[in-house]
Amino acid sequence: MATVEREIDGLFDLPLDEFTRARNDLAKRLKGDGDAEAAEAVRMLPKPSVAAWAVNQLARRDPEAVRSLLNVAARLRSAQERSLRGERSADELRAAQAEERELIRTLTRGADAVLRSAGRPASATTLERVSSLLRAAAVAEPGRTSLRKGRLSGDVEVSGFDAFAGIDLPKRGRRRAASGDDLADRRQQKRDAERLRKRLEKQARELAARAEAAERDAEKARRAAEQAEAVAAERRREADEAAAALDGVD
Repeated sequence: MATVEREIDGLFDLPLDEFTRARNDLAKRLKGDGDAEAAEAVRMLPKPSVAAWAVNQLARRDPEAVRSLLNVAARLRSAQERSLRGERSADELRAAQAEERELIRTLTRGADAVLRSAGRPASATTLERVSSLLRAAAVAEPGRTSLRKGRLSGDVEVSGFDAFAGIDLPKRGRRRAASGDDLADRRQQKRDAERLRKRLEKQARELAARAEAAERDAEKARRAAEQAEAVAAERRREADEAAAALDGVD
């Protein structure tokens, strides 16, 4: 199993144009070796999108920066959870958000350099997808593990509380003067947190709806490409077999 894992890592390390053929060859070899389960798992691996491929290369070339993003994303999630519980963590939350934004900007610039060096100059849309993918993958599993290992294939779906990550915390308006009544202050904090929660949920629903529509379109295109690549691979195999048969004819 460790050997198969290393070979899968090798697939995601390849130039993007070589992924599909290498994946199919690996699946065929595993099947021939009698490991049908591993062969099927490999065969089902989707070819990474351009944005995912660039992020995967970043995970290999600059693992420290990716680890930093994973760490700050965890701190951001923790601070946001405490904020929604009414605990006083607004400064910590904003600091984590600022650090996350800076890391994503740095990594996105790195992805741009990766794509240029591979002869794939990135459009603004592709770089936006890189930034979105970095932010979404760092939030929760299984995206975090895929990001750390450099095995992302495409967009990472986030839902529920995870969809709030990265949304700026609005600065609170001036609060009433402290009365010394800790219980009343605590109730006010909870009311503030509830208003914040409702705003975040509304934003999350809107973002999720847009992301779902985009994901459906991307998935259709990805499936069509995978099917075309599979047919092409089968035709190449048939051509090789035909050529071999002709070589054997006197």
